[in-house]
Amino acid sequence: MRLFFLLLLTIVQLLGRDNPFFSADPNSKQTPTTNRAQILKPFSSQQLSVPSSARAIKAVIIRYQNLDGSISDEQLELNNAIDWHLPFTVSQNNIPVKEKKPSKIEKRDSVKFIDFLVTDKTLKLITTDKMLRNFMLTSPYRIVVDFERDTSFKPKEFVLDEPPFSNIRMGNHDKFYRVVIELDGQYQYTLNSSETDHTIVCK
Repeated sequence: MRLFFLLLLTIVQLLGRDNPFFSADPNSKQTPTTNRAQILKPFSSQQLSVPSSARAIKAVIIRYQNLDGSISDEQLELNNAIDWHLPFTVSQNNIPVKEKKPSKIEKRDSVKFIDFLVTDKTLKLITTDKMLRNFMLTSPYRIVVDFERDTSFKPKEFVLDEPPFSNIRMGNHDKFYRVVIELDGQYQYTLNSSETDHTIVCK
């Protein structure tokens, strides 16, 4: 019996891996992950030259990183003659604009307990009401913020022309009211609060 256990222990040691947290297949790729925020410089333009054998451009592929860190490709099919002497320029239309001053959202019907101030990718909700919760919903992407107040008013909607904010909708519920901020695309957001306001920043 003792000899059997010794033999079993020897077999287990031979088959065991040095590090069980890595794949047994040495050719398998491990995807590194990190929780560090990556800070990148804004892209403006970049030139690319092709060799003298090039006579036509067939496609342009843009590889980009998504909010969740995954990598995707977008391909534009082309079929045009080119002059290899001339370089290609890849650019993003990034025209400098004057710094915008915060603009107060005009409300057709008076809502005395909250105001909205928007500038660039920042929306400030000015109110002394206690914030109960905030979260993101999709299809379309929108930020939901609930405030504590026993009030009654008709549902309201304010149309914005300030990307990434498309519009704001408000509605009252039992002892709280809800502010829904619809976005023009997919974003991550942060919300910073003080005693008098709550600032939403999208990125």
